[in-house]
Amino acid sequence: MKMVGYFLIGIALAFMIDGVTSCKKSENNPVEPEPLKPPIETEVIKDLEDDAQKAESAFKSGSTAEVKKVISETASKIYGADLENVKHKFSAFADALKNKKLVGYSELYAEYEITVDGKTYFVAFGKQNENGDWKLVRF
Repeated sequence: MKMVGYFLIGIALAFMIDGVTSCKKSENNPVEPEPLKPPIETEVIKDLEDDAQKAESAFKSGSTAEVKKVISETASKIYGADLENVKHKFSAFADALKNKKLVGYSELYAEYEITVDGKTYFVAFGKQNENGDWKLVRF
């Protein structure tokens, strides 16, 4: 019988502790994500932005040959045959790249958020070689 009593006391304590320590949404303590701050300008970001600009120009040109220059080898194998079929969407993609927002990055990988027709998508760039070229790896 003592065990049942201890068990009930334990449950009651757990509920009291949870009630006291839980975060409550209120005007003083809103539980909302903070907006992303612009990243600190570094050499990595400067190189990344330069190559992202090249990708935007390649898609704006409408040429699959130019697009293949700014996508990674792996992406070229995956998307290569279909690029000709989606040529009509290149200009919309270029416009979306113009208004991209950097979500996260490292020395070798970066991800941007873009919006196309009101929908949010993510595109990724990866550093590809010793020259430090950033190329689209996922789009």
